[in-house]
Amino acid sequence: MNRIIHYLIAYLRFAFSRHAAPCALLFLVVFVLVGAGQVCLGQNAEEAQNTVAGKGCDGINFQTEGYTVNTSRIDDPFDFLPWVRARERRAATEIKKQVDGKLFLYKTAVDRALEIIDNENFLPDKSDVPVRIRLEFVSVENCSDRSSSNRTLDLVYRVYSTQILPALTSAPEARVEERQSPQKTAGLTDVDVPSESPIHFTPTAGFDSTNKLSGGGRLEIKARRHGMFPFDSAIIEGQGSSKMRSISAALAGSRESQNWLRHSEWRLNFTNYSLPTDAGDISGGHLSAQYSGVTKAFAGGNVSARFGALLEGGNRQSDLRLVQLAPGTVANAGFGSLKLYTGLESRLRHNVFSFSYGLELGSVGPSARIDWLKHIADLKHELWYALGDHRTLDLESRFTIGSIQVRGKIPLAERFFGGNNEESLMPGDSWQIRANPVIRAIPGSRFYRTVDGSGGDSFFSYNLTAAYAVWRKPMVPSELSKDTEFNQLLQGQLAQATGVEELHYVTKDAHYLAVAKEVIPDPAISPMVPPISHVQKALADLQKAVTNQSPQTGQFPAQFDACTRAIKTANFRALSAAKEKDARQYALIAALLSADKKEDRLAKVYRACVQDDDPATNDALNEVLNNSDIATTGDNLNKLRQAMESEFILINRSAAKAQAEADMAFTRRTLNTLLKDLNIYSISPVFIFDVAKISPEKGKLGGLRYGPGAGLRLELASTVHFTVGYAWNIRQGPGEGSGTVFFSMGLRDLFH
Repeated sequence: MNRIIHYLIAYLRFAFSRHAAPCALLFLVVFVLVGAGQVCLGQNAEEAQNTVAGKGCDGINFQTEGYTVNTSRIDDPFDFLPWVRARERRAATEIKKQVDGKLFLYKTAVDRALEIIDNENFLPDKSDVPVRIRLEFVSVENCSDRSSSNRTLDLVYRVYSTQILPALTSAPEARVEERQSPQKTAGLTDVDVPSESPIHFTPTAGFDSTNKLSGGGRLEIKARRHGMFPFDSAIIEGQGSSKMRSISAALAGSRESQNWLRHSEWRLNFTNYSLPTDAGDISGGHLSAQYSGVTKAFAGGNVSARFGALLEGGNRQSDLRLVQLAPGTVANAGFGSLKLYTGLESRLRHNVFSFSYGLELGSVGPSARIDWLKHIADLKHELWYALGDHRTLDLESRFTIGSIQVRGKIPLAERFFGGNNEESLMPGDSWQIRANPVIRAIPGSRFYRTVDGSGGDSFFSYNLTAAYAVWRKPMVPSELSKDTEFNQLLQGQLAQATGVEELHYVTKDAHYLAVAKEVIPDPAISPMVPPISHVQKALADLQKAVTNQSPQTGQFPAQFDACTRAIKTANFRALSAAKEKDARQYALIAALLSADKKEDRLAKVYRACVQDDDPATNDALNEVLNNSDIATTGDNLNKLRQAMESEFILINRSAAKAQAEADMAFTRRTLNTLLKDLNIYSISPVFIFDVAKISPEKGKLGGLRYGPGAGLRLELASTVHFTVGYAWNIRQGPGEGSGTVFFSMGLRDLFH
């Protein structure tokens, strides 16, 4: 949405209760930005100087009581981001010059200080973000008693900014990212300013007993301007250890749109990998080209659809020793394949789910035949629920099934190998479709032995992870997120934002466009330069007829003046409407018609110039002149007005309202999560339970495996996130072991 409307909700005072934190919440500023235009509602700080509450400060007007500001500071939970920290320091330095060591004045301590913070803008400037929220409030700490001879206080300016990201955030992968990196969900990354680095690097690490200790990361270099070049970033990802490697390099591009296809991305990719088993390695390398798209939300804004395709070619190799190969399986081969997928995703208030189906058509060698077909179905669900203040119970579950139909030959590495290694059907895609049986109790890719040989031809797996945040620091303080008045006000402004979206869709309705066409200049109407519209032409014809009569009569000056003024005002509205778009144009067109009962300018022209509502009064100009030219041109204008009124009534407002509510549904739910659930850091005990089956089976070859386990999860947005634990392999197969330690770690982007 390139339209930007600012709703400055209010300068508000929120008084803490006597049992609340020992400080006074003085003022709050909330910005909700959607659409185009600006509306400001608020009160000046000087108008809100009455009492504020807080320990030792109940009922005090700090200005009239002569308090001095001891120190001031800015508190932003995202100040670990270098660009936020730099802006915070600039603002803090300027505020200190205004208030530190000086008498408290609402004009400087509140008005001027918040203006300084506003000017720094703690949100990146991005045009593809639907809604932006900025919360700023001032609190008092260390307030001395009013009976003291030296009355001092400290000021804390708290800033919480967020902007709701586009369609991709409804995927289950984004829920994990919310916990690990709330700054991404809050839209505070990818800052498009010259001072910010275009380089992003995120280190990762992991461990299990087969892969051993591994390390790696993701390096992305984004182009500041790519013009007509279809790619806007270069990406290198890798993970390696003494036993395994996985490397990919890609050129990627993407596009956002307000049409039915909301997000598109494309990618050229090179991948090379080698994964260990207990009998050797499976490896491969390939080049691929892929495309994926996300549709506009439907079903009340609750569901989006995805689709994509990948074309690849390369080789699959293996050096498994002393193993049996299943029928039709070759250890090493060149191959080519086409992968297709489709899926649905949804984000509700406390749930995210996705369902995907993927199909791979593959062949050995440079052949057009289909040697194998691989089917994958992947269902993911995440549930989170608060069992205390920002103490969230997270339940993540995933069910995956797959099967292979071999018509000719298939490389061994294309069969199903299970364990702690996770393989993706569409590598590099933001939509992750798991393509192998994952069980965390079996390290590496050791779950592969079947009665027919190495590698399964079908599987299913179910993985459950439960975590509860025991220790945490909320991203938004609880006293704010729980405040009834604040939440009511915020929801009210989101309702206004929804109204702006509704108006946007109204302006796209075919009947509205038919009305708007009458105010858009048309060169075919007359040879005038610049061209005029049908409405302007009708008004000009009427004005000409009126002007021709004025010098001949010299009478009825009041009627002439009223008629001329009505024509000029209507013409001004029509001319302004021709220059505007969307909401502003709608308002000006409505002013010409009865939709705006106060204005209704074209009807007023007819009543002033041709015939008023009460024929007995004879207030209209032509009721006293009875001029045929005025009557004819007036009737032409009135017919045009009636035609516009008829089209205006037919606008499908219910459809526009439904579309607007669908657009805002995801925004409301994400905003609720940001304000009430997310933490800057959290420490959680983790419990897991995995079930996986690989076929064909006989005895302990193939069959079911169970893997319960427990561990600890740390998610620290400023630095690192990791999970460590142990999973037991309840029903062991040959070469699998009794269980394994699992560990994964990711660090924050080192350049941002």
